Amino acid sequence: MAPVQIDYSNLLLSVVVLAVSCFVLVRSFRSGRKDGSRVLPPSPPALPIIGNLHQLGRSHHHRTLLELARRHGPLFLLYLGSVPTLVVSSASMAEEVLKGQDHVFCGRPQQHTARGLLYGCRDVAFSAYGERWRQLRRIAVVYLLSAKRVNSFRALREEAVASFVDRIRAAASAHVDGDGGGKRRRGINVSELFISLTYTVISKAAFGSKLRGMEPGAVREMMMETSQLLETIAVSDVFPCLRWVDWATGLDARTKRTARKLDAVLEAALQEHEKSSGRGDDADDLLDDLLSAVEQGGAGLNLDRTDVKGLIVDLFIAGTDTIAKTMEWTMAELVKNPKEMEKTQTEVRQVAGEHRRVTEELLSTMTRPQAAIKEALRLHAPVPMLVPREAVQDTKLHGYDIPAKTRVLINA
Repeated sequence: MAPVQIDYSNLLLSVVVLAVSCFVLVRSFRSGRKDGSRVLPPSPPALPIIGNLHQLGRSHHHRTLLELARRHGPLFLLYLGSVPTLVVSSASMAEEVLKGQDHVFCGRPQQHTARGLLYGCRDVAFSAYGERWRQLRRIAVVYLLSAKRVNSFRALREEAVASFVDRIRAAASAHVDGDGGGKRRRGINVSELFISLTYTVISKAAFGSKLRGMEPGAVREMMMETSQLLETIAVSDVFPCLRWVDWATGLDARTKRTARKLDAVLEAALQEHEKSSGRGDDADDLLDDLLSAVEQGGAGLNLDRTDVKGLIVDLFIAGTDTIAKTMEWTMAELVKNPKEMEKTQTEVRQVAGEHRRVTEELLSTMTRPQAAIKEALRLHAPVPMLVPREAVQDTKLHGYDIPAKTRVLINA
């Protein structure tokens, strides 16, 4: 997923309305006096009503937060509208939040677009902490992400990668007319090929061949639109009392329109799988596994087809753009460092030998390609900020008082 974006046209309207609402300012002064007895984390100066929203800028929020962390430390407090937000910018602090006090910071603030797109946040990423979330996570671990299930799709991955390499070879051998009348090699859009590769693998693993009649490009476009909406902070996310602004500016209509298209695709896939159940036409895919789990209700599961839809959407969002961006940045960094690229190529050729084909077993023995990928992840995290969390109760963190309902942003 790309960095979170703020809808500034909506935000401007909300600020104008809030500026007239003096009671918000009064309430902020009152809340400030209540916090006088607490030791809160350091915070940059905030403006009345909008808080620190003006300091985030329009894009690359993770870079802005990094600069603020250099001035205020690895743990600081922002006020995004009326929402107090704790920003964590160090590995040790993140470990304390995610591991040491995970029972305190286990809440998930349900943003406006996620509620509209993900069936009221009935998925793993945005679902409220509780028994349902634990059941969803158990299903994801057992049926989607287990080593045995991932390995079962090896042939699919190898076929997709072989097709990917063939497309690059074909594109590299193509020539176009040059300026001087001669021929020159056509450029290759590797980014587009990476995205196509990841969508092919995920869609076939999730749906198999049971998406007949649906254009892969249309499904991909719809999923990208879903991701863009999930990356948008609605006005009501930072000013809960102004939910009507999302309706007035068209965000509600856009969310509902995308949700209808998304549900139509998922419902068609579910019906196709239910019709073909038991025929043995194709190998079972992930959607077959999820439907089977819901039908059997094993391990105390109490889920339905809506939960299945939410899990499948999570799979697409988490497993497509993130992988494509990692591969893209790895290639970009190797191109920028030709000596490292030459060393990596030499190792690949030595290990692959005469086979001229890199298998997953051979890849696990190569040190330089793995090091290049890890370095790309360090320099260019595909998701710079993790999904926000929320404190479910008052707590202390690194000597500071953290009130309940404080949102937490981990800037990876």
